[in-house]
Amino acid sequence: MRGLYVQNVSKSFNGVKALDGVELSVEQGEFMVIMGPSGCGKTTLLLVILGALKPDKGLIWIGDREISRLPIEERNIGYVPQDFGLFPHLNVYENIAFGLRVKGYSKSEVDSKVKSLLRMVDLEGFELRKPRELSGGQRQRVALARALAINPSLLLLDEPLSNIDEATKSDVIANLKNLQRKTGITTVCVTHNPEDAFKLGDRIAIMYLGKIIQCGKPKEILENPKNEVIKRLIAPILI
Repeated sequence: MRGLYVQNVSKSFNGVKALDGVELSVEQGEFMVIMGPSGCGKTTLLLVILGALKPDKGLIWIGDREISRLPIEERNIGYVPQDFGLFPHLNVYENIAFGLRVKGYSKSEVDSKVKSLLRMVDLEGFELRKPRELSGGQRQRVALARALAINPSLLLLDEPLSNIDEATKSDVIANLKNLQRKTGITTVCVTHNPEDAFKLGDRIAIMYLGKIIQCGKPKEILENPKNEVIKRLIAPILI
């Protein structure tokens, strides 16, 4: 079953094409990584899926629901920005509870959901801490819990490892993959880092100049890169 379908999506800024007829199909429950250099269009694509940008043409589907014209709040998408987007004045509990309270959940429902999510992301006992008192990996887990609190149909991650210390990155990758498997949520992540992409993704879509130029499982891409551009982009993990 298809979790997300991006159908012939294009987007230009001042006459320059950021997205050029992008096609992408993501299976239900799959962890898809969109990888490419700076300026290739990957973040623009993420924001079009989210609804923060309108495409010039093309359609976005989540499951069998066409969402291209829906506002962000009606798309049922969880989103974790590059800086995690936590409210610095709120503690861990309040950050996770924020979206639930906005949606009008009762106090008991909020409490039950937040406690369940704290267990899921292994942050029990951290409820009263502020974001500044957490490590990068812990802040990411709070942001993930907040995004998952609303039971989204799709999870979007913008450069999830860019603010993580290299010494703890392996643990963060393992935790992220484990959480995605545990929830079974369809996930799309963007990164410029080929090493991160090949460790995270069930499949990888490689973007270049506004197009997806190859999509496949990590092993397939490593063994059969389609062209010299892809060989150059994945070179750091071939050394």
